[in-house]
Amino acid sequence: MRVPHFSKLWASNLVQFCCTYAQLLILQWLVTSLTESRTLIGLVSFIQGGVIFVTSPLSGVAVDRLARRNILVAGRLGLALVLCAVAALVATGGIEVAHVLVASVALGLLMSLMQPATQTYVFDVVGRESLQSAVSLNAAATGVGQTLGPLLGGALLGAAGFVVAYLSVAAGLVMAAGLLLLVPVPGVSGDGARETHWWADLEEGLVYVVQHRAVLLALIVCSMSIFNGALAAMRPIFARHVLEVGSTGYGVMAGAAGLGGLVSALFVATRPVARRPGLLIAASMLGFSVLIFLYAFAFSYEYILVVEFGTGVCGQLWMVATFTGIQMAVPEEMRGRVMGLVFMVVMLAPMGALFVGMLADFAGDQLAMGIFGAIPTLLLLGILAFGWRTLSEL
Repeated sequence: MRVPHFSKLWASNLVQFCCTYAQLLILQWLVTSLTESRTLIGLVSFIQGGVIFVTSPLSGVAVDRLARRNILVAGRLGLALVLCAVAALVATGGIEVAHVLVASVALGLLMSLMQPATQTYVFDVVGRESLQSAVSLNAAATGVGQTLGPLLGGALLGAAGFVVAYLSVAAGLVMAAGLLLLVPVPGVSGDGARETHWWADLEEGLVYVVQHRAVLLALIVCSMSIFNGALAAMRPIFARHVLEVGSTGYGVMAGAAGLGGLVSALFVATRPVARRPGLLIAASMLGFSVLIFLYAFAFSYEYILVVEFGTGVCGQLWMVATFTGIQMAVPEEMRGRVMGLVFMVVMLAPMGALFVGMLADFAGDQLAMGIFGAIPTLLLLGILAFGWRTLSEL
């Protein structure tokens, strides 16, 4: 926090993360109010994640060319506009699932630009020596957002309804953009005026990853999120139909995961830089997958809160190891493009939401969750057994 301007960046990110997780809860609860189809509920996440998956590589190129601070400011203001539009549709009584799908496309486009910029801009502000501590504190802000955002979203829904909830979140995003404008660091790689074509830059980033086995295998590990994304998709289903705890209980469930993430991030912030971040990436992803499998049993609300807390711990360990380890392993001029590819594979998570929703419609909620936990657990055990030497090279 003593690094110049990091406190302003951290405060801006904290507000944005709270707003992001609040709007996610509100959106998911809105969809479950419009339809009981698990497939349609998963489709909303699939579309948003699919948009981010497709556009993230080019977003990484943009992050290497443009001022990252400006990308983040524009993205936050854009998110606020989308939420205001959804609030207007709800207020007029014209909201339909199709409108939510369109909003998901817009949200996906904005998030695809913001996500690689968020992590690379931390590096721009603090530098290499303080990167792990800064990423950990940023992860702590994510943990606070995961905890307070859903609680705030659930409370706003219960007290004032969808319209006030959406407008409140939009106002928070505008405030986050204003805080970011106080940071004088533009965050541009080189002079920002590269002579090569955007597609050539994209190809260069892909070739770099393919030629560096440790980075490539770390990305393959991250792709297991296509199964672990079942948690975000099925959490509102478990809250409404399995545990029957309502929107407030749903907020507490998501908040428990956020609390686990906060505890994990604060712990990592005090530790030295991991010597083998590749192994930590795989181990934390494995822990998350095991917890998804355990989630399927859901024999009590208290049990689920404990599992949710554990997913938060593993999720934040994975995030810090990934964003620190990969950024420090790649050259400065490649960071945006490689992080764009990282977010591309991470966005397989909401795409997997469609498939877990379809499976839940066919086989039941708990069985679907168990299958989506068992598959990545087995795959990651195989990767660790045969690829641990490569991962240790990251």
